[in-house]
Amino acid sequence: MKKSGSTYNKNILKLLTGTTLAQAIPIAISPILTRLYTPEDFGVLALFIAITTVVGTIANLRYELAIVLPKKEENAVNLVALSILISSVISLLFMLLIIICYEDIIYLIGNDEIGNWLYTIPIAIFFIGIFNALNYYNTRLENFGLIAKVKVLKTLSLSIFQMLFGYLKFGFGGLIGGQLISHIFSNGKLALSLFKNKVLIQKINIKQMIKLAVRYKRFPLITMWASFANTLSQHSITFFLSLIYSTSLLGQYSLIQRILGLPTSLIGRSIGQVFLQKATSEKNIRGNAKKIYVSTLMKLLVISLPIFTIMFFVIEDLIRFVFGEEWGIAGVYAKYLLPLFFLRFLATPLSLINIIFERQKIDLIWQSSLLISTVLIFIFCWLYKLNIYTFFTVYSVIISFNYFIILIVTYQVSKNKTKK
Repeated sequence: MKKSGSTYNKNILKLLTGTTLAQAIPIAISPILTRLYTPEDFGVLALFIAITTVVGTIANLRYELAIVLPKKEENAVNLVALSILISSVISLLFMLLIIICYEDIIYLIGNDEIGNWLYTIPIAIFFIGIFNALNYYNTRLENFGLIAKVKVLKTLSLSIFQMLFGYLKFGFGGLIGGQLISHIFSNGKLALSLFKNKVLIQKINIKQMIKLAVRYKRFPLITMWASFANTLSQHSITFFLSLIYSTSLLGQYSLIQRILGLPTSLIGRSIGQVFLQKATSEKNIRGNAKKIYVSTLMKLLVISLPIFTIMFFVIEDLIRFVFGEEWGIAGVYAKYLLPLFFLRFLATPLSLINIIFERQKIDLIWQSSLLISTVLIFIFCWLYKLNIYTFFTVYSVIISFNYFIILIVTYQVSKNKTKK
């Protein structure tokens, strides 16, 4: 057991090292980007990312989450193929939707500037779907070193091209173009571990894919909607700020999201990825995953408490100094949102326990309540015309409570004492 714990920490370290470098690159060039692009440009990028992320989350109907579960490698590879096939179909359907409903989509988004870039959204969704499938396949193989390298490659290509396009005065198109190019680089690298095993690839067949689709039907029937609700609740604020306030304010919020979300993307996801694999193993051996759950929660608390405490005292001045006076108001907004991002940091990786124990209904109920809470907040603030400071306060308090609840629930799930 000591060896297993050592491997767990080693795998976290591999991902953490790669992720740290991967996140350090865009953060390092952010002061350059905020001087090459305006808050409005970042606002349009935020809309693009919100749409692609929301749809990209369900691009595989969440079958990619099942890739780590089968005992046979043949089944895992067929799930990869199934995931990629589904993402191809969904991307084509979304392209058709954009062609038919172009004007209506522009009206709903509330932003004309995104214009022709809408047609690149299905391409981004397709890339996200492939990345999700390949990422979980490499997680299954414990190729954490490769995953770490891919994260670095992705952000390095993103940063280089966004800077290049910024100097060429491409406007928000430069930010979106960098996103698309980074997807190409990351997918190519991850695919190597799959295609080098030609014997395994030959075992991919439609009959087996259909059989596995039925076996893991809970993922599209329940998990997909839970994931969609969660992603939509997180990104719906993007659409709300653009519609009710301004694209410029949305750009300021996108900077806040990048900074406060850094611990989650930098550390939380890396821990969560290893947690998924190790908790699955513990569950198969012991019948529960309580020990690894508590251990992971302690790690997250030890890491996050100092980070978010320091942020509260320095973030306002730090943003003004690093990103320029034009972005100073973002530091003021950030203080209102710190509790929310702290609890999200804890809950996000640990909520994967619902997938491991196939408690998709629990996840769906919670994610739905999160989305409903978010929508009700928006309606309340819109009806009473609340200022942005009041909105951020109400939003932070209510959504933080939701994340606190899921921490309690997932702990119970880790003990394997809840019903499916």
